Amino acid sequence: MKELFLRLFVSNWQRKLVAILAAVIIWFLVYQSMTISRTLPDVPVRITNLAIDKTVEGLLPNGQLKKRVPITVTGRKSIIEEIRPGDVEVVINGEGRKESWIASIDKKNLISLVPNLNLQKYLTDISAPDIYIKLSPIMTEEISVTIRKPVGEPPRGYQFLDIWPKILMQTVSGPKEQVEALKKRGIELTFNLQDLSKEELDRLHQAQGTNESDEVSYFVPNTWKEVPIPFRDNALEALNDPRSKFLRIDFLHTELLPLSAELSIAIFFPLQTSKTLNPETLSLSMTDLIAKKNGIPILAIPLLVKDVSRLFLDVVKNNLQIVIIASQKSSKKSLNWTLEIIGQEELEDEYVKRAQQEKVERPEDAMLPKLREEYLRYRFRTYALQMRLYTQDEQKFLLTPQIQGKYIILNQGL
Repeated sequence: MKELFLRLFVSNWQRKLVAILAAVIIWFLVYQSMTISRTLPDVPVRITNLAIDKTVEGLLPNGQLKKRVPITVTGRKSIIEEIRPGDVEVVINGEGRKESWIASIDKKNLISLVPNLNLQKYLTDISAPDIYIKLSPIMTEEISVTIRKPVGEPPRGYQFLDIWPKILMQTVSGPKEQVEALKKRGIELTFNLQDLSKEELDRLHQAQGTNESDEVSYFVPNTWKEVPIPFRDNALEALNDPRSKFLRIDFLHTELLPLSAELSIAIFFPLQTSKTLNPETLSLSMTDLIAKKNGIPILAIPLLVKDVSRLFLDVVKNNLQIVIIASQKSSKKSLNWTLEIIGQEELEDEYVKRAQQEKVERPEDAMLPKLREEYLRYRFRTYALQMRLYTQDEQKFLLTPQIQGKYIILNQGL
């Protein structure tokens, strides 16, 4: 065994070492000179040097096309095996082009994104499909952005009121045909209330509120103020309407408020049925629910109000009236009734005046006076529509007015 080892590794070891070195050198030279072909899928395509008034359909903000192409590269084996699709890109020069064209791809179009990798030195050939480059005039238009009602539930203890503004205008530039199509369709933006925490709204309520304020305005952060542009592969673009600075989601700190005012009761007689139902044939019956004050029937039970702010309630509470509609449908035994605000236009002016005196906004978020007035008027009308009455045991207040002979009888509940 020892003799065999000596003959293999010791005897004439100088010659054997030279042979091994020669074999390694030959193998290395052969390997380096070997050429192979390999297809790289989804290679990005960049367009450069376009005329200032032209663009290309499908061009992304980074200068690349949405469309990618497969490239078959042939060259030195050691290099080709290491190249990845993200290591290269096709660059097409659009200088001087005034119309659409078909671009052929050759070695000079393939650029390495890896430092110190000279593709022209190691590639012998490439093969790629021709690319149709569709030029289009650049158009700049204002696209309407509709702010939809948020999805998700608000944090516990808060009620979603509204979003303001509801419509913004996004200035968009791009290929004429695609910008025109986007203008017809518009853009929608929807927020998710699940992204808000109760702690955050509690902090805002404490910071913004006064003893009379139960509204919380969440000013939408810039990270939310982005819209997708479809012809740019839905790349997000920051809202650029100056009014987006005032974009806010409003919440109401939910609680039942005592009405602390007397509700008068009136009967409305529609002209269509006045031949049989009119003040001479029908009157309000005095029951336990009704009292009279200076000859005016009023509701004789204390009530609570929900879904409005303290300020709104304070402004309208003395102008509220329950109106019973004396027009009975054959399929319904009870009459319809509604809670009306009398003199709503003047009360709206009063609400706006008092709300403008409240310093609840951060100075940097203060609206322009005209915009703030528009916002407050919309808020008043929203409250007027959603105001609801509740009983002292925090149940919805229900009335079932019914006609019995010559009287309208008021009953509470179903």
